[in-house]
Amino acid sequence: MNIILSYFYWQLIETPKKLILIIKDFIVFGFNLFSVKETIGNLFSPWKRYTWDYGRGFDIKRYFDAFISNLIARIMGFIMRIFLLFFFIIYEVLVLIIGPIVFLFFLSYPFIALWILISII
Repeated sequence: MNIILSYFYWQLIETPKKLILIIKDFIVFGFNLFSVKETIGNLFSPWKRYTWDYGRGFDIKRYFDAFISNLIARIMGFIMRIFLLFFFIIYEVLVLIIGPIVFLFFLSYPFIALWILISII
């Protein structure tokens, strides 16, 4: 096969397939990096599993301290996980914006280069 035809086959057929797979891999990587499934499943769990024991017997002060401490740990866990999901969304949006731009640039690059070459001559 002619080298020019081989180049255009590679540029317009083979590599776009690989680029689509790479973009898909970046999307899947984001789900794994940010542990989305686990994060949503543990959204209201205490931060770093910190919990306070209520103790034996009924002491209102100890009960109130443990309840407030456990509540604060859960709120902190919720806030941290929401931030993690927020950064995941930012990552995915960037991948979904930059991926197609790179894809379209790669497809149009030979034609842009040819147009520049013709306009110089």
